[in-house]
Amino acid sequence: MKTTISKHDWLTAIDCGAKAWFQLREEPSPPTEADRFRMEQGTHIGVLAQSLFPDGILVNPSGELSVTAITQKLISDQNTNTFFEAAFKFDQLATKADILNRESDGWHVLEVKSSFSDSKSINEYILDLAYTTMVVELCGLTVATSSLVLLNRDYLYGDDPTKLFEIVDKTSEVKEIIAGFVVMREELVSALFRDDQPAHSLSSSCRSCAYFDEDCLGMGIEYTVLDIPSLHHTKLKKLSASIIVDLRYFPDEIAISDVQERAKICMLNNEIYTGLGLQEELDGITWPCYYLDFETVATVLPLYADHGCHQQILTQFSLHSRISADGKLQHCEYLANASKDCQRELTEKLIDALGNEGAIFVYSSFEKTRINAMAELYPDLAEALSSIIERLVDLLIILKEHVYHPKFKGSYSIKKVLPALVPDLSYDGLDIGDGDMAITMFAKMALGEVVDTDQVRNDLLAYCKLDTLAMVRLHDALLGYR
Repeated sequence: MKTTISKHDWLTAIDCGAKAWFQLREEPSPPTEADRFRMEQGTHIGVLAQSLFPDGILVNPSGELSVTAITQKLISDQNTNTFFEAAFKFDQLATKADILNRESDGWHVLEVKSSFSDSKSINEYILDLAYTTMVVELCGLTVATSSLVLLNRDYLYGDDPTKLFEIVDKTSEVKEIIAGFVVMREELVSALFRDDQPAHSLSSSCRSCAYFDEDCLGMGIEYTVLDIPSLHHTKLKKLSASIIVDLRYFPDEIAISDVQERAKICMLNNEIYTGLGLQEELDGITWPCYYLDFETVATVLPLYADHGCHQQILTQFSLHSRISADGKLQHCEYLANASKDCQRELTEKLIDALGNEGAIFVYSSFEKTRINAMAELYPDLAEALSSIIERLVDLLIILKEHVYHPKFKGSYSIKKVLPALVPDLSYDGLDIGDGDMAITMFAKMALGEVVDTDQVRNDLLAYCKLDTLAMVRLHDALLGYR
């Protein structure tokens, strides 16, 4: 069991004390290849941010002294003003400041993030900054300013690293948050180190919690209220207040949509639902049918000339096709040369492969979004791409409107739907078996970090091919329900 509380532990406890309690007592799972790549990108951005303060000193362990002791020793030297990775510990609370700068009216704490100022996660970043600022102040330093170091949207490949960042002052928000943190600090720390699991309640975050089913509120329950698709957090709050987790006890007075009611009944009765409109929907599909899936890459730092940070680049497509439900299945594919931006070539080959007629099945709106992006990028191809968009058929929408299987467990993700409707087809055994891994391995090829590029290319092609084969098999499964 850990004896100190990190920033991650603290912020987890703010959201759910039980989850943080479990985390302190469990060895963390080893990171995946995709996790490691994300961490490496974050570390690289942190190092580049240090160029904003050329005279700064990196705090490193030395001899028998702890990093926190070394930090205090360096801070006491009035001739040194900027520190990177300065470490602080107060009682059980521990943190590191990405950048700590001595200024005339106190210290400036800066937290480096690999995101833009309009990121949806900006509030989480401010909480990160507030925790670090609080611990630094508990250790006796006066913090005058707290800022986020964020990416600049105007930065392009090859620009000077100092143009990569913008420093955004968040002092007022941080001070307000710290005031709340200080009030809860002693009780929160005490609760995390007690032998008994802290009190906990049902919330939206329970859906992605690794402890929910095996160790927490969902333990021993076949279907929980979280298995109702897209149940609003306000309704979860009402259920939590009434201590209702088991789907069998879902109260009639909480109104839910027809789709949600359908899912609830299917799970409680262990039955599959197929709507009366499914046959009409499928009969309206124009043959031949195509089944299209895209893969993209997006990295923190741009990969190619004239590209910016986090720019999404279309890298790959898989396309299955057949002239009828019992027709021979055809397949074609494209995978970009990772050393350059191949989106133009990919788009042209896609237009040629799709012809002029027939439905094009996709799963979600992702392909439509990328095709629209290509139309904007290449205006001379916009007319052909617009015709393609008119032929798109979203298999996800058909499923949501007309089908429910208890094994979906509230999710229409293809990784949930496929095992339920096509149990003999699986992503198990693939070296690249999910989108995160596909992005990671293509990016590593582009960065020259892959030794066996032929093997990685084959793995990427196999993964994308299975995505479109999955749509073929799902289409067949739906045809079987007519």
